[in-house]
Amino acid sequence: MYHPPVPSRLRLWLAALALVFLAAHLTALPKTLEDIDSINFGLGVEHFDVWAHRPHPPGYPVFIAMAKGTTAAVGVVRPDWDRDRRAAAGLAVIGVVAGALAAFVVAAFWIAAGMSTRSAWLSAVVTVTAPMFWLTASRPLTDTSGLVVAIGVQAWLLAGLARLDDEDPRLPRDWLVGAFAAGFIIGLRSQTLWFTAPLIMWALIELIRRARVRQAATMVAAAAAGALAWAVPLVWASGGLSNYLGALRAQGSEDFSKAEMLWTMPSWKLFNVSMRWTFIDPWHERTLAHVVLALALIGLVVLARRQRRLVAIVLVSFAPYLFFHLAFQETITVRYALPMIVPVAGLAVAALASAGTLVSTAGVAAIVVASLVFAEPRLRAYAEGAPVFLAMQDMDRARRTETPAPVVLTHHQVWWGVQRLFEWYRPVWNLGAQPFPGDREWLTVVEHFRSGATAPIWFLADLSRTDLAAFDPRTTMEAGRYVFPSTLRTLIGGRRLDSVAWWRIPQPVWMLGRGWSLTPEMAGVTDRDSRPAPSHTAEAFLLRARPVSEIVVGGRYLGPDNGPGARVVVKLGDRVIDEWTVSSNPRWFVRWITVPAGALSGEGAYARLAVETSSITGGVAPTVGLEQFEAAPEGGTIYALTDGWNEQEENPSTGMQWRWTGGQSVLEVHGPAVPRTLTLSGESPLKSYDTPPTVTVRAGDRVLSTFSPAADFTQTIAIPADAPGAPVGHITIALDRTHSPSDNGSSPDKRRLGLRLFSMKLTSGGR
Repeated sequence: MYHPPVPSRLRLWLAALALVFLAAHLTALPKTLEDIDSINFGLGVEHFDVWAHRPHPPGYPVFIAMAKGTTAAVGVVRPDWDRDRRAAAGLAVIGVVAGALAAFVVAAFWIAAGMSTRSAWLSAVVTVTAPMFWLTASRPLTDTSGLVVAIGVQAWLLAGLARLDDEDPRLPRDWLVGAFAAGFIIGLRSQTLWFTAPLIMWALIELIRRARVRQAATMVAAAAAGALAWAVPLVWASGGLSNYLGALRAQGSEDFSKAEMLWTMPSWKLFNVSMRWTFIDPWHERTLAHVVLALALIGLVVLARRQRRLVAIVLVSFAPYLFFHLAFQETITVRYALPMIVPVAGLAVAALASAGTLVSTAGVAAIVVASLVFAEPRLRAYAEGAPVFLAMQDMDRARRTETPAPVVLTHHQVWWGVQRLFEWYRPVWNLGAQPFPGDREWLTVVEHFRSGATAPIWFLADLSRTDLAAFDPRTTMEAGRYVFPSTLRTLIGGRRLDSVAWWRIPQPVWMLGRGWSLTPEMAGVTDRDSRPAPSHTAEAFLLRARPVSEIVVGGRYLGPDNGPGARVVVKLGDRVIDEWTVSSNPRWFVRWITVPAGALSGEGAYARLAVETSSITGGVAPTVGLEQFEAAPEGGTIYALTDGWNEQEENPSTGMQWRWTGGQSVLEVHGPAVPRTLTLSGESPLKSYDTPPTVTVRAGDRVLSTFSPAADFTQTIAIPADAPGAPVGHITIALDRTHSPSDNGSSPDKRRLGLRLFSMKLTSGGR
């Protein structure tokens, strides 16, 4: 049965929807590129080279040709925009225009499939306002444009199927155009093949069944011609077929070896989470997703009873891609699930339509409002730019006035996440090679300054890493923190580096090498580096040009209970400046060491300080965790945690660190009599107590502050210059109660815990 064209009234409604879509998205074009694919596309627009991943294979020549035009147009319309913004907008506008056209294309598909014009319109509305579709249309990628043109080709092919008539010997024009377009749009996005090929096969079967073999061959030739229209120029631009196939093989090998896909890593757990990423996350909010999916299942049942042909069309049009997606794509990249919004939305509308006009109108309105409530704020947040790009923009602006020029280093997680970003900036700022000693990147900084270099380090840090604690906090400054909005994570997905910190590290007064445990991460590195040996050595380096007068070393004895203990010897160069013994009673220790006058003189920018631990009785040295280090320049203030503290903890996936106080936790402070400020930031005690505890902070016997936090808190406590504590004093943080995780029998942890502190800073004129 042939389906009439879209009625004029429906076209008006579709045009209104398209205009609303355009208005919302053209005012929220992204200011930067974002993930590796978008950077590859941006590089490809500037200089096309598939082997160099400009863009990545298979090459996307049709998309790049379009993007060259749109990027040039953006430059004409907005010449004031910088290179980053022009590139992002030039790519994104293709998806925005495609998203607006989706209102017509999706409706045409459902009409061609056999749905009523009203239901087709409602399906288009639900599709284009779905949270993932709404956001993805503004991403500088091929997902939205590829989907929309593929659905358009499907509509052509279905229209040709409706026109096929045994009494009319002519090949339906829709099939000829659709076949050519199916081949051509593979050059826009290769995954379109999974939407168009099944319907072409259906058409070919129908022609062969009617003994119209020549027409079937004509369709195949049209599809081949469409593919050759982009493939021939692509192969020529790639330096020949062998070069292009080599790049394609390399990309395929990388995908299959690194991507987490069900075909190579089959498991129920991965299948379960893949289904969530495919069907739940595109709607952002679980409740909305569950409602839409429940309606879609009902719609499938309704159509299976009333319009089985429509169900068959949906299955042929989308089931092959779903299989490909689940089996061969990394489903954590949730934008790959974008196409499944189309059948889910259509089936959900079918369920609502079966309940009548009023119900379907109200139901669709509710879904659309809920979708836009989630989607629109996230579209605006996304438009502000990707955190790693914003960090690089700030660094690029700052480095132009920096003398000497900074050396940029990163954590290896950052490098693997943004190496293409470095390539993007290479024309204006060659960041050079990135040396990575595994998970010991801070050692590169140490060697830089030990070599006598004075150029500052700018370190682009993964927020989950804590190794920069190895540098003097007086001279190490976080210049910027760039965090991806958590509200966007569901709709963006993927394995991505989306939050970084920019640290400025000028020549530090002190820095630590191997062997320390200032953070749990550093402790893990030290543990992996350690081998059974008669002694272990931790290294620190003190700047000769700014002599320090005193250092403090603290830690824990981690050997067996009632063991013989360990001897600790501290050497500055070849000179022993302190030694003592530690054992299991008590395990905690803090040692204050006066640096002898003239001990820092010598050659090189830094003097080497070695903390050597060995067994008292000989044999293998017991483990000693060196968890505190500080060095004070003359006239400066330093402090150490002494009595009543629990060990530092961290969340390795986020880098968040905390330390629990006990009932009374003491800071020992050394330095001149100057005003100081103690700042405590911590978690709400009501997560551990029924009522807020009373916290008292004292300097010696003098009460400085009393407070009772009932939520997450930051408390600033002034310590006057005349408070007890010069040159040595004690600050006590006391609680009127403590708790233990073992109190309710759910944990074997018997520690007595007070406040959970995320940060603690003691500042003064000398710090």
